[in-house]
Amino acid sequence: MSDARTLVDTLRSLEAEALEAIAGAPDPDALERARITYLGRKDGRVSGILRGMGALAAEERPLVGQEANRVKQALEAALEAREAELAAGASAAGDRPDLTLPGRGSWRGAVHPVNQVIEEIWQIFRGMGFTRARGPEAETEWYNFVALNTPLDHPAADEQDTLYLGEGLLLRSHTSPVQVRTMERHEPPVRILAPGMVYRRDTYDATHTPAFLQIEGLVVDEGITFVDFKATLAEFARRFWGEDTRVRFRPSFFPFTEPSAEVDVKRVVTHRDGTRAESDWIEIMGAGMVDPNVLENVGYDPERFTGFAFGMGPARIAALKYGISDIRIFFENDVRFLGQFAVGRGA
Repeated sequence: MSDARTLVDTLRSLEAEALEAIAGAPDPDALERARITYLGRKDGRVSGILRGMGALAAEERPLVGQEANRVKQALEAALEAREAELAAGASAAGDRPDLTLPGRGSWRGAVHPVNQVIEEIWQIFRGMGFTRARGPEAETEWYNFVALNTPLDHPAADEQDTLYLGEGLLLRSHTSPVQVRTMERHEPPVRILAPGMVYRRDTYDATHTPAFLQIEGLVVDEGITFVDFKATLAEFARRFWGEDTRVRFRPSFFPFTEPSAEVDVKRVVTHRDGTRAESDWIEIMGAGMVDPNVLENVGYDPERFTGFAFGMGPARIAALKYGISDIRIFFENDVRFLGQFAVGRGA
């Protein structure tokens, strides 16, 4: 039985060699190569010994076959155990940070630039004695048009401009209805600022959106004159744009104010090289003295009370302030853009 003993010794030697190779396999690919080397059906070294059993005497074959099966089972168990170890190691490595990656700061939230402008405008008017007012976004034709001296056959009330929800109900096209609702509830003096969303059937482009924020202001009291109107808005412009800002009032028309004006500013801009220059005239709002018909509609005596109103678009003002040519970027939620406005963020 010398031939059988020789094969048994060879099998045990292969077992020790294979177990060492399996234990030292650094990755799944190396482990697969070890399996093929020792247990592969075609060229595996253990399989080769099994194929040589045909030359043994019949009484010697059981001894070699039994040892070969034992070695095969031991190697298969070692392969399975090492495969589990490698999988566990890969999972643990996946939970650890890859220190070879470049550093990256965490994302930081920021107040939207349009909301920042609204807050800045509000703080200026708050310092001049204004309070904040709100109203519903779904309005009636009375509050959105008729009470504001705008008859329903006026072009602004046309369905091509206004988003109607049903009979007599619509999405407000400006925040001016808040003026009417406030005056209905309160006796003069009234001094309010009303920011809020408004809706129009506008094309979505670089300068228009169908839904946008607007800020409305209203002052009503005894003895309010055009001088108060001009002084208030000029003071706002200087506080917002800078002390060197110049203000211009151009005659205009709005159904609910008379006289009406467009308010323009010419501000001093400081360039990167430190030089300063005046900008062109920039329109920032429409305004005017409250039409007596509006005062009558809310029960005020126009012989006793006068006032002024103004409206502006904070998105347009934010675009002018930050040098943005396309207001659609305010609605795209691009964190690369919005992150520039994080308070305290480094350059």
